[in-house]
Formats: sequence, C-alpha cells, structure tokens
Amino acid sequence: MPTPPSSGPAPTGAGVAPQLERCPADTDVAKLAEVMQRDGGIILEGLVSPADAARIDADLAPAVAQRTPGFIGEYDDAFYGANTVRVQGVPSRSRTFVDAILMHPTLLALADAMLLPYCGDYWMSQAETIFIGPGEPEQELHRDDVNWSFAARLGIDLQMSVLTALGDYDAEVGATMVIPATHRDGFDAPFDAAAAQPAELGVGDALVYLGSLVHGGGHNRTADRVRKGLYCSYLLGWLTPEEAPALSLRPEVAATLPLRARELLGWSSMRGNPRTAVGAEAALHVWQLDRDDLARFGGSFTNR
Repeated sequence: MPTPPSSGPAPTGAGVAPQLERCPADTDVAKLAEVMQRDGGIILEGLVSPADAARIDADLAPAVAQRTPGFIGEYDDAFYGANTVRVQGVPSRSRTFVDAILMHPTLLALADAMLLPYCGDYWMSQAETIFIGPGEPEQELHRDDVNWSFAARLGIDLQMSVLTALGDYDAEVGATMVIPATHRDGFDAPFDAAAAQPAELGVGDALVYLGSLVHGGGHNRTADRVRKGLYCSYLLGWLTPEEAPALSLRPEVAATLPLRARELLGWSSMRGNPRTAVGAEAALHVWQLDRDDLARFGGSFTNR
C-alpha cells in the first residue's frame, strides 16, 4: 500500500472522532488519490445527478420488489441483514448504472491510481442494492478484504468500493459507519468500534473506500424509511469476484456496451501481468482463447 501522507482525516471538532473528507466529484484525481491513501476512503459529492440516481432506482425497483429481505433462509442473517434487500445482476438491469457509475471517469481514474500498481487490470467484483429496512440493527464492523484473506496479508490494495446514495442516506436511516485510517493497520488489526462515524450522503453522493477500511452498515432507527445504497467494487484482476459478472450480464445487453464496460464485467480476457512486463510475459492474459483476446468473440468463448 502506498505510504500515506502524514496528515490525518478531516477533524470534526475537539473531542470528536475524525470523519472522512468530502470533495466534489470533479476534484483533481491526484488530490482524491492522496486523500484515499491517507484516510482509506472519501465522500464524493455529486458523483451522479439526482435524475440518474432516480433512474437507477426505478430500473432496479421491480427486482427489489420481488426480492425477500435477508440472505438465504438456512443461514444467519445477522451480517447481511434480515431486513436488508440485496439485488445483484445490476448491469443487466440498469444501463444508467453502467454509464453513470461503473464507467464514471473519476471512479475509473481513481481505481487506476489505487489498483493498477498491483495488477495488469481490474474488474468489477460485485454490484448490488443494499437497501436497509426500518429497524435493521447496525452491521458488524468489518474489512471487505476478508473475502481474500491470504491476499490481504500482502499489505496491498485489493479493491476499491463505491456506495452511491439512491435515496435517504442519513445517520438515522443507517448511513455507513466508517473508522477513517484503519486501512493502515493491517488485515487482522483490532479497532475501536466507538470511533466509527456515519458517512452521510445526499442523493447522488458516493462513499468511496478501500477494502481494507473498517466499516459497516448503520442502524436504521426509523419506522418507515429505507436506506438506499447501491454498492459496486473494482477488484484486482487476478482475484475472483464476489459476483459472477460475466454470467449475470445477458449477451444481448453485453453487445450494446462499450469495450471498457465489457472488460470490467468479464467479457474479455484480462491482462494477467503488470504493465511493466516485457517480451512474451507481457502478452499473457487470463481467460485467453487460443492466441486471441476473448473480446474478439464478444465474451462468448466461441472459437473461429
């Protein structure tokens, strides 16, 4: 992980735990990367327009309405939330998500800065709704990199996550709780849960954070409001995503997307070596078909 600057997260006043810095989404990427390296996360104000946020919410509404809250019946819902609705397959359900969030130039430039030092390329690990219903208790604080625990012990950045507010996202309704700068402490390092602060967002704002940062869904203390967050994450290309994006993306939808979107969603081969590789090693790809990049066949694994 790059050495963070010496200054810490933005203070909130005497005796109050620090909170993540807030920056307009069009802030220079070098500045955003500096803050990310220092604090482990940042709040990007106005990442998407309220109109695009409403459009994504409407695109996903039919699937959300059909999905029963909670995880799988025979498993403990304490972590995933017994009254939380999670819907995946987002790229096939919302083209606006692809254009406005997944392919957002600021997010891609920031992901380049944080992840490309450790991979040939990155891809989407997961996209899902995290709609926290009324009365849902606070989620256990955690680091997302636990999914790749062996790699996490390398001390490098594995993924960058984005939580975009599609609706209410204040502390009372369950805004994500975050402990700034805990990305510096190591995969198994203890932390003080009392230091967690809510990352409140307006519609279209986004919480962007590294997988090594301690965080968790907040307690929805309301009786009738839902915390509407849309999650997506970018993952080092040599790690297996949480979701199976290439399978959840329908072929007829994939055919309409730009090449970079298809690459992020697993519909092309993945550069398996750092860009500094030379010779034959630099040409090696993951998910390669004969000598051809899978992108030439539309992700269909169809040979000539």
